[in-house]
Parts: sequence; C-alpha cells; structure tokens
Amino acid sequence: MPDTPIVLVHGSYHQPAHYTPLVSRLTEIAGSVSVPDIGLLPLPESIKLVQDIVDRAAAPPVVVGHSFGGAVAGSLRGVRRMVFLSGWVLDVDETAVGWLAEDPAGGSEFAQALRFSEDGAQARIDPGAATSLFYADCPPDVAAHAVELLRPDTVLNFQLSPTAAEWKHTPSLYVATRRDRTWPPALVTEFSRRCTETVTVDTGHSPYLSAPDRIAGIIGECLE
Repeated sequence: MPDTPIVLVHGSYHQPAHYTPLVSRLTEIAGSVSVPDIGLLPLPESIKLVQDIVDRAAAPPVVVGHSFGGAVAGSLRGVRRMVFLSGWVLDVDETAVGWLAEDPAGGSEFAQALRFSEDGAQARIDPGAATSLFYADCPPDVAAHAVELLRPDTVLNFQLSPTAAEWKHTPSLYVATRRDRTWPPALVTEFSRRCTETVTVDTGHSPYLSAPDRIAGIIGECLE
C-alpha cells in the first residue's frame, strides 16, 4: 500500500535530524514520512502533538517509535500498524524508571551517561559515553555526527505513564536490537512479548543509522 503514510517518533535526547538516513529511504516507498519534533515535551504533550498528525493523515499511518518514542507510538489511536524500534512498550500504569528499577544493573551504562542540569529538570547524555551507548556499530563519522546532534531532554518522561495503551488493540512489530547497551535484556523480552510480531537485528540501539537499508525494508513490509 504505497499511499500509507509513515510517522516516525524519535527517542529521548535525539531529534529528527538523527533519522535522516532512514527517512531518505522511507520516502522512496511511503506516501509521506513525518518526523515530529517532541524534544523537551512531557509525554502527554508529545502524544497530543503526534496524535494530531495521525488524525490529519490522508490514511491511517504506520507509526514507528524509536526508544522512548515507543511510549508515544503505543498510545496513538487510528494507526494502521505500530513498529517499536528498540522502543518502550508501556502500559498506562507503567513508567520507564519503574521498569529500570526492576534491574538497575541492566541500565547502568545508560544511568552513568546521564548528566543533569542544576535544577534537575533536564538531563543530557555525556558526549564521551554516547558513542559506546548508542552508536558503537556505526561508522565513525556517522557516530560523531550523531553525538553532535544529541540534546537535553526533560527528566519527567521517565517518570510519566502513557495516557493509553493502544498497542493492545493495534497490529504491532517489535524490532529487537541484539547488541543494545541501553537497557536490560529482560525488557526486550517483555516488550517483544507484548507485540504481534518480533524481528531481531544484530545491531546496537541505533539501527536507523547503522543499518538504515535493513530497517527501511522491515518498515516497508508493514506497508503491504
């Protein structure tokens, strides 16, 4: 179905420009590709912003949520299919910090990379740790550019629950990243279980940069 739009929701600390290699490939196979900027927005506001895009789309879109963008994607109504790209699949009573507390050691590298603002309201990723954490399997120049694009984000999101769990009622695909260093493997197992289908790729947390052709192909199959 070539006229199906794609809405790509970026992860925390990232921005739409991170996803340019993937978007350039997706525009060749989709009716349209949108990458809304949800930087620094609390989760409810992010959901509202992206829901408005879904509601205005010419047809029910495929929504791709990378990392914490999955918490947004999983809350959206009127979606043709959800793709969680190493993404959080949260229920209405769950938070990211709650899940990470279940296995603190599993998210230790991520926690150690965080640097907080003086008032504690925002956090950023230490540039010196970002390549190992997010981009270890990317070409060096690609990783360096991605690190430069990282920005602060609100700490509220990891403490907030989604407003809905529409993933329970929508066909979904979980793209598990085998060499992901950002969170406990048990989380990947649980989130995969919640989705209709699962595919595993042999990448780190950012396959949209390290394997954009592979990821575009996986998303493209969801348009059929």
